[in-house]
Formats: sequence, C-alpha cells, structure tokens
Amino acid sequence: MGPHGSLWRWAAWLSVLGCRTMSTGTLSKNRTCISSGSNALAGGLEHLWGLILEDGQKGTIQCPHNQCCFGIWNLTGGQLHVLVQGCWIKENKPCDSPTCEPRAVPGVSLLSCKCRSDVCNANISYIVSGKRQAELSPRPSWTTWMLAGCLVLLFLGFLVFLVLKRRKIPAVQLGSKATLELSKVTSSPRLKERRNLPEEELPGLRFVQILHHGQFSKLWQGTFNQQPVAIKAFPPLCHWQFISELAVHSLPLMNHDNVIQLLAAGRGGPHTGEDRLLVLTLYPLGSLRNFLSQHVCSWDTTIRLGSSLARGLAFLHGQQWKEGLHKPGVAHRDLSSRNVLVREDQTSVIADFGLAVTLPTSAKQWRGDPAECIVRTAEPPHYVAPEILDENLNLKDLGTALRQADVYSLALVLWEMFMRCSALFPEDGTPEFQLAYEAELGRSPSHSELRRLAVEERQRPALPRAWRSLGQVADGVQELLEDCWDPEPEARLQAQCVLERLQALGAESLVQED
Repeated sequence: MGPHGSLWRWAAWLSVLGCRTMSTGTLSKNRTCISSGSNALAGGLEHLWGLILEDGQKGTIQCPHNQCCFGIWNLTGGQLHVLVQGCWIKENKPCDSPTCEPRAVPGVSLLSCKCRSDVCNANISYIVSGKRQAELSPRPSWTTWMLAGCLVLLFLGFLVFLVLKRRKIPAVQLGSKATLELSKVTSSPRLKERRNLPEEELPGLRFVQILHHGQFSKLWQGTFNQQPVAIKAFPPLCHWQFISELAVHSLPLMNHDNVIQLLAAGRGGPHTGEDRLLVLTLYPLGSLRNFLSQHVCSWDTTIRLGSSLARGLAFLHGQQWKEGLHKPGVAHRDLSSRNVLVREDQTSVIADFGLAVTLPTSAKQWRGDPAECIVRTAEPPHYVAPEILDENLNLKDLGTALRQADVYSLALVLWEMFMRCSALFPEDGTPEFQLAYEAELGRSPSHSELRRLAVEERQRPALPRAWRSLGQVADGVQELLEDCWDPEPEARLQAQCVLERLQALGAESLVQED
C-alpha cells in the first residue's frame, strides 16, 4: 500500500498507545530507549507523538525527563518485524509496565507496547500461540480477499481525492506541557487548561524589588540560592501565558548565549504565594530600550548589539539536533527593544516568550485553525508586521510567515540601534532615543494608525539624510534595513543572512564622503 498505507496503519494505533503524565516539580533522569525506523518518516511517521533518531539511524535515544519507551511491530506469518521504536511523549494515561507488553486490535496485524524502564522496548514479550495467532491472522477466504480489495480501492480513491483537493493530512506536533520537556506551544485554552502546573515552592527564592509591570506578569529582581536573578511572576488568572512561556524555555537544546536562560520554575510570590514563577538570568544593564535611552553607542558597540541579536533570532528560528534530542524552530512574535536585554559585554539577549510558538518542520498547517495561533498580537503594536496588522498572514506556510514577521520586527529594533550610533552622525550629533514610528505616530500608536501608515502607505521609520554622505557602509545599513522591512514578506532576509550582513558591515570602517 506504500507510505500512505503505512501511515493509515500506524495512525490506527494512536488510540491504543498512551503516555505518562509527569509532575513539573521534579526532573527525573533521562530514559534510555531503543530507537529505529526513522527512515519511515516519509511514510507519515511524524504523525506519532514520539521522538526517534534522524536519518534512519538505529541505536539508543535519550528521552527527556523520563518519558516512556514505545515500539510498534508488524506481525506477518507469525514473525514480528520492527516498524518503529523510540520515546513516547504524548500525555494522557501513565505507562505502568516495566516491560514491553503487547497490545493489539482485532483485524490489524500490528502489535505495540509502551513501558517505563531503560531499553524496555528492545523486545516485545509476545508468545505466539495457536489461539492468539488465529485471532490476529485468520486464514483469509476468497470473499475476504474480495472485500479487502474493495476496501483498498476505496482507500486509494480517497487518497487521490485528498491530493486533488490539496489537503494534506496534518502532522501531530509534540504536545505542549508545563514541564521541562519536548513541546509544541499551542494556543488552545482548553488544551492548556488540562496541563499540570508546577506546584513546588522555591525555598531559596527571595523577592527584592519590582522592575516592570507587564500585561500578564510582574518582573522582579531577586535572589535564588543567594545568586541575583530575575523573577517573572504570573498571577493565577494568567496561568495560560505562564504555560506558553515555560513550554518554550523547556524545549531541548535551548541553551544559547543570546537567549535568556530559565533557571527554575515553581509556585510562590512575595504576598499570596499563588503566583506561577519563572526564575531567569538577571542582566543588570536591563532592556535594550533602557540601554539605548541612556547611552550613545560607538560603531563597534552597535554592530555587537545588532549581530548578537540577529544571532539569537537565527538560533530561535532554526532547528537543532543533538544526541537524539530535537529543538524545533521558534517564532518569537513579540520582538522589540523592550524584550531584548543587554549583557555586560554589550551583546543582546532575547527574552519574553509569552507570545512565542514553535514552528512546523514543513509547510504544513497547524492542527485545527491556524488563525488561532496569531490572534494575540503585541501591545503596543509598534513592531507588528504589516501582514499581521492587515490580517493577511500566509496561513499555508505559517512557519515561514512567522519567521518573516520576526525579521520585520528585527529591522525596527536595528533602526533604533543605528539611530543611537555616534559614528552615523559625525556632525549633527546623535539624536535622542525614539521608538520606531514614534516620530510619525507618537509613542503609543493604535493598530489602525499603524495599519494606515505601514500597510496602506507603506511607510517605514525615516532614514536620516546625514547617512548619504557616509559612503558604502551607510548605504549598506540602509539596504539592510530595507531588505528586512520590505512590504513583501517573501523578499525579506532570513535572520542568518541579517547576521552575515551585520558582520560584513562591522568589518568595514565608516568614511565620510566630501
């Protein structure tokens, strides 16, 4: 039946397999499982809620935070043949068995198991008996063959219909969890509501002073085990936002110099003790917006801030694989100078993942209505891409579309940086800090005002005339910004290309032309 037939058979087992639900309070050691069968991904194996090695490799895989092992075998002529083995991460029911005990459905020649001990999925404890063999593989009669042939033809016809209608079967992504494990961030409140929240209190945590009042949380300066930290406190009514942000921080392989690091998660607060808490690395220089408001930057500092920001965004947008773990691409969706922090070495760190979503690995749509993922937009909306303001985002390829929207936001942040670079204003003096579009619309523009300016009139923040006398480097800055905030999303640069452009500009020196 080919890959579609394999997909149909494996999909029938999603209702048979379960998974364990884990507490977010304590992190267990990683589970080691046998992994094989990833060469069947082309047949639709990504529909499984599991994790396996890439490129057809066979070996062991480290399953984050003690998930179950699973396996699926094909039973043919009394012989078992492995279809797929790996980690099973869908949450629903616990897997209690330490051994690989088979489960079957009458009429389907597949066996599966899930188990909770290391490499327990290496072999399935199935004993061939005459009675059981007869139940699973009855001798087909002529009538049975005819009926099976008709069913196959009907199924193939249905697949042709799907192809003609250009409706691909949606891939099931990894489920979002409030634990430190593999996840796909989902915007469905009903799904988020079912997830367990971390209940552990953090006895070594102390609150010192409030740094910022946000829309969904308060940001505190504090200490954790006597080390300075930032504490993001979400009130009980904002637990959905807490889960979304925790899920992104909890993705595997998220450690990066230009992405803020999660140190701990739990429950507590300075008063009621009912807030949900994210304990994060503290950067004393604060936000990029605050830094630019107080400092005029040299050319080297501007390039350092900009290139490190682009490097962090390129890391988020990209995928990572290491030792059987996979980090999917992530769209930030709220990139602004307020949500970028400054390290002591004057490099940038991306923070605040309250609106972030993980990205599909191909041009497939999200399960359900993709528009649910983009209803919420940043407030205030300075940095929101024109296609989102205009409700014209490309829902057929959300992964690419959301990356392009992030690059638009990146361009506006870069504009704010370059406008505070003393080397770009050698004669007139460096202007005071302004937000993108502040000169045109004031500090708090509405969605409708931004839509009129950025979408209908296709205007962008003004580029100073003084740059025209600064030679090729200033021309390169202008070209970089224009290529990042282009009205056509498909024409915008990728974050990695922005990084390369900035590095090339940093290698040049600014020479003023007469």
